[in-house]
Amino acid sequence: MERSLRIIATSLALLCGMGPVLATGTASPAEDALCEPGASENAPLTETQLARCRQLWQERLQAARERSRLFHEQAVADREQQRAATASRAPRSAAPVTVETFISTGDVAYGDVVVTDQGPRVFVGKTGEPATAQDFVALASARSPHRNRAGAYNGAYPQPGRPQAAKPRPDAPTQQERKP
Repeated sequence: MERSLRIIATSLALLCGMGPVLATGTASPAEDALCEPGASENAPLTETQLARCRQLWQERLQAARERSRLFHEQAVADREQQRAATASRAPRSAAPVTVETFISTGDVAYGDVVVTDQGPRVFVGKTGEPATAQDFVALASARSPHRNRAGAYNGAYPQPGRPQAAKPRPDAPTQQERKP
């Protein structure tokens, strides 16, 4: 609908003799409609009108470049402010993770493993009762439900293995060995 209105406005501008107005320097809605792609299908534009359309296009391009430059300068300034604010802050020291950290949350159940500054600990207390520091024991402790699996993980520290020969493929079963 909008495109057809622009074509109608262009046609009216041409019929009413608005051609000389195009060279005055200010863009009117009729000029905008005249310079739209496909608007000159009905009648070709004169050299003056083409020059004015080029000038309008260059003005729009320059305005877009200016907006882009301002946006870029603002983004760079914001980034510099963020860097300055980050650099001025004192670095946070990591608080030590202790068993008390998990006691206060109350989210642990029997057999849960938590990692603290002293290493991994297993919760062996009863669910529903308040946890104490004695309810967290080492993985290798006699009270730990995971003590059988507390050994070093095979493959945690990969070592170069010896090259192994390829296993021979078994022969295909004979007709008598196949079962229907």
